[in-house]
Amino acid sequence: MPRRELSKPGLPAERTLLSWERSSFGFLVGGALVLLRQHGPLGPARTLLAVIAALLALLVLALGYRRTRTIRDGTAGTGRVTMSAPSAEVVLMGGATVGFAVAVLAVLVSGA
Repeated sequence: MPRRELSKPGLPAERTLLSWERSSFGFLVGGALVLLRQHGPLGPARTLLAVIAALLALLVLALGYRRTRTIRDGTAGTGRVTMSAPSAEVVLMGGATVGFAVAVLAVLVSGA
């Protein structure tokens, strides 16, 4: 009798959470670079960008934890993941990334 491989129902949720955590870390690094790079004196605009980056990182983590919980709840009993695509979350974070990048460029170009 052939042996069946054990299914690991937590792997999709774990991969999803790791992906969102990496994105969150990216925002934190972006905010830290704005503070640490020598682009003139540290002013309120650059400090505000770092705070916005930290808030965006927290938002990404919250979305990631919510998405992970949804995946874990969707696999209960069936062993298969049944859930909708993360289109709203992806569009939200894509827009936030573009907005943050434009804000960083504007602050750095203006010399604030």
